[in-house]
Amino acid sequence: MEDEYSEYREYLGEGMRIEVGIPLSGGGVFRDWGIISEGNRDELVVQISRDVLPSEVRFDVGFILDVSVWVRADVYTCGGIVTEKLGGRVLRIRLFGSFTLRERRQFFRIELGMRVKYDIIDESLRRDVERDWEVRKEHEHMRFQGYDDIVIASQMARFPPARAIQWEDILRAQLNLSGGGLCLRIPHKVQPEQILNLELHLPLDPPRVVHTVARVIHIKPPRELRDGSLRYDTGMQFDLLDERDRDLIFKQISVAQIEHLRKIADKREPLYTDRAPRAPLTRRQILARVAWGALLLLLAWALTRYFSNYSPSNEIQKTYEQSIRKYRHQDQ
Repeated sequence: MEDEYSEYREYLGEGMRIEVGIPLSGGGVFRDWGIISEGNRDELVVQISRDVLPSEVRFDVGFILDVSVWVRADVYTCGGIVTEKLGGRVLRIRLFGSFTLRERRQFFRIELGMRVKYDIIDESLRRDVERDWEVRKEHEHMRFQGYDDIVIASQMARFPPARAIQWEDILRAQLNLSGGGLCLRIPHKVQPEQILNLELHLPLDPPRVVHTVARVIHIKPPRELRDGSLRYDTGMQFDLLDERDRDLIFKQISVAQIEHLRKIADKREPLYTDRAPRAPLTRRQILARVAWGALLLLLAWALTRYFSNYSPSNEIQKTYEQSIRKYRHQDQ
């Protein structure tokens, strides 16, 4: 009988050799071999083959990885997240998603809901777009680092924007986000190679704002809403993105995935518990149980007293005495 973990069992087993992809903060994925030492449901314990990883490669609890296996000549991949480090080269990985024929993507993707602002750039020189992005990015970094508002304002006054930005604000945007780009549903139809200014309001703790410039790669056919308006799923690639902000996107993806796994774990029934946990007793139930207990103790005491006074020899003696008295009474 198939269950939600049958797909993982089909592709993975103890002793199998797999490929683990570790994202790099500067872009790209570092790939290494690993051996599965334990497998249970959607969890794997994997030992990485290399004794020493390159200096730019690091992973910790919460890092998103990909897990790839070979099926004949094809490579299938699903997502994973590091839930525990059991040693320098040993990781506990929780799998998520389905195994799909691998399209060698540079970054991992996840569905999220967050506030997004966008501005469609019609006609601007590339150097003006890049300069304006640099100013917005540095303004946000200075604000987060705690610079005084007067200092920030004086710094920004030195670099007036080359063009006025008209932000379209989506308070709860549904998007597919990765470190390399995103797919955003917007009410405007744009063309491939169109560039957009973007503000991504990441719901981290504390919240962060990422400024980027993205280029349209593809547009899906429009979806019609109940009010008759159209929405276009627009895939974009980040053209301008600070690496510090790319790290924030990776962090948001990890946080969202950990929260998703926690919700899944909360819905699961305990593995070794036969019965569901009982609700606490009310005051009335406690008093009723005490009364029944007292009654049973009283009954037990009465029975004990009765049987302690009863014996077969006493009954024989009483019967004999009654017979003697009856006989004497007849003689008289």
